Amino acid sequence: MSKQQPDPKRIYASIIIAFGWLLFLALWLFSYVTSFSILQNIAILLVFIAAATMLQILLWVPLSMKQTD
Repeated sequence: MSKQQPDPKRIYASIIIAFGWLLFLALWLFSYVTSFSILQNIAILLVFIAAATMLQILLWVPLSMKQTD
C-alpha cells in the first residue's frame, strides 16, 4: 500500500503561514503591545494562534483523510 506524498504547495503554504505568524508577532510586539491592556494582548495572541492553527488544519486534514482510505 503506497501512501500519497504531500503536495509541495501544502508544504510551501505551511512555511508561509509560519513566517507570516512570526512577522505578525514581531510587528505586533514592537508597535501595538503598549497600547492594549494585558487581557487584550492575550486575546489577540489567542485569536491569531487559533487562526494559524485553523489554516494548518484546513491544509493537512484532507491529505490525512485520503491516506486513511
